[in-house]
This record gives sequence, C-alpha cells and structure tokens, in this order.
Amino acid sequence: MKTRFGIESVLAAVAVAVPLTASADAALVTPEQQEADFRVIAARCGTPAYEKAFYNQSKAAVAAGLISRNRPPAEVEKTITALRRSPFVLVAASADCPAQLKQLAELQASRSVLIKSSRGGAKAPARQAAPRPQSAP
Repeated sequence: MKTRFGIESVLAAVAVAVPLTASADAALVTPEQQEADFRVIAARCGTPAYEKAFYNQSKAAVAAGLISRNRPPAEVEKTITALRRSPFVLVAASADCPAQLKQLAELQASRSVLIKSSRGGAKAPARQAAPRPQSAP
C-alpha cells in the first residue's frame, strides 16, 4: 500500500528543518519565500556542486507540486526567483553554515521521499523492442 504525502507533511518537514528567526515574521513567510531562502543558504554555505544538487532537487519539488499545489510550476519558479534575499541576511557568519547545511540535508532527505512518492515511486517499465521482420527465403 502506498502512502500519500500531502502538503501538510512537506510543511511539517520544512518547519522542523529550518527554524524561523522571528515569530512575528513566521506567520508571513510563504512556502515560496522559504524555498527561495533555502536556495540562497545552499549557495552561500555549500560548494558549487552542493548548490547545483540542491537547486535541482528544489526544482523537482516545485515541479512535483510540493511547494505550491494551486499554481503552475513555472509561475512558482518565477516567484521563488523574485523572492531571493541577500545571503548575508540569511546567514550572517560563515560559522553558521554547518548548522544550516545540516538542516538543509535533513530537508533534502525528507523531500527526496516526497518527490519519489509524488512520481509514483517506481520507474516506468522499459520498452520492448519491436519484433524484427524476417526476410523472405
């Protein structure tokens, strides 16, 4: 039996993964803003390879509807790009990076399961080759 994960699961994982800094701002943070912040943190704290891997998984999460189910993925991507903030606002010192990267790794692990389940979890079966016509004797 396959378990379906809803947006509630994603939001719960996000809430656990990255604590919000100000309780007044916490109610105003949209999933798109949070995703933009995650991408900025990955770029500021991670290696270029890590940033690319995180960005690709983030785009897959958007495409799977894990960030916003009610809007087309292209529109959500535009919003995320527009909402990117300065890396120095999100991670003031490089000393904060190990903790931030640990939280992003936890997010990636939980998100990986959700992305796989949204895709159906299994790969499509391989196509069988068409039978070759036999030549006449």
